[in-house]
Amino acid sequence: MTAVAVSVLTACSEDQPIRQAGASPSGTVSPSPSDDPNQAAKESVLAAYTNMREVQIKMAADGDLHTEELAKYARGEAATELKKSTLRNESMAIKFTGRPGIQPQVTAVDTGRKTATVTDCFDATGWKPVYKDSGKELKLAEQRLKYPVTSQATLEGDTWFVTKITADRTRGC
Repeated sequence: MTAVAVSVLTACSEDQPIRQAGASPSGTVSPSPSDDPNQAAKESVLAAYTNMREVQIKMAADGDLHTEELAKYARGEAATELKKSTLRNESMAIKFTGRPGIQPQVTAVDTGRKTATVTDCFDATGWKPVYKDSGKELKLAEQRLKYPVTSQATLEGDTWFVTKITADRTRGC
């Protein structure tokens, strides 16, 4: 069962809530318009990534695949891995409580090639696997709970989709 829970954490894949794309902390002044010609693309990529994570949290909490909702933000390998993790956990009667922390940043955008890269520090310390029936926390083998994740996104039409998620559990962030 440890491998099952690990696969969900790896597929993502907090002490703080997930930040919403474009949200500014209260009390701060909004920045002036950016000179970055890719700013709108970066905001769209960040929104796709953040929304995909929100769907992932729902999937891990209730065991439902949320297929239609997930398809709005993730495609290909990313969507497949998130669904597989949900199905594995559901088959073992495991769900997740709490929330992971994320700190995504769009680190590359190539609008000509219709690709983008998102780097994130995924923090699963506040996202706990529990047995559905008892609510008892699943004890995991020693593992890193805060680690870097690199995701790829692709532009289809005028919509960005996360297509690949790669977690690096060999180092922290």
